[in-house]
Amino acid sequence: MAREEQQNKSLAAKAAWPLLVLTAALQAYSGLSFVAYFFMGVLNPASGPGGWTAATMGGLQSVAAVVAFVLAARRDLRGATLAVAGSMMLGWLSTLPSVVEQGLNFHGDDKVTPVIFVVSPLLAIAAATLAWRNVYPIAAALIVSAMTFVGILVVIAFAIVIAMYGF
Repeated sequence: MAREEQQNKSLAAKAAWPLLVLTAALQAYSGLSFVAYFFMGVLNPASGPGGWTAATMGGLQSVAAVVAFVLAARRDLRGATLAVAGSMMLGWLSTLPSVVEQGLNFHGDDKVTPVIFVVSPLLAIAAATLAWRNVYPIAAALIVSAMTFVGILVVIAFAIVIAMYGF
């Protein structure tokens, strides 16, 4: 019976695991980059307590991403999805001090960053809700990995454009 269950996995179920692990890896890297400011000689990365908040949240984001790795290795889709969603929320919280200080510019040249700032927590909350209720665990894993998947598609499209037209 378990063997039939393994063979009947859909493409979405097969794609959820690598995307979840890749998202956890990128979240760990992002969190460690916030913590690395203090080891690179930048004593005050932001004014006031904002720098310490970013570093603390970055460290917690890395810990949540490592928990996601452990849960993914144990093949716990629900737990890994919740850990990645928590890591995404901690990463979002680490950006709050700079957003409060500088604001979001929806009319500037970079229109993607404010949209990501708004969409990222919504995706994390939606995925965490689905994973917590254990309603659609594969959909939850795909939702929490959506930003990573879009990023991969952008890199592939950029590489194709560079290959076709050059730099």
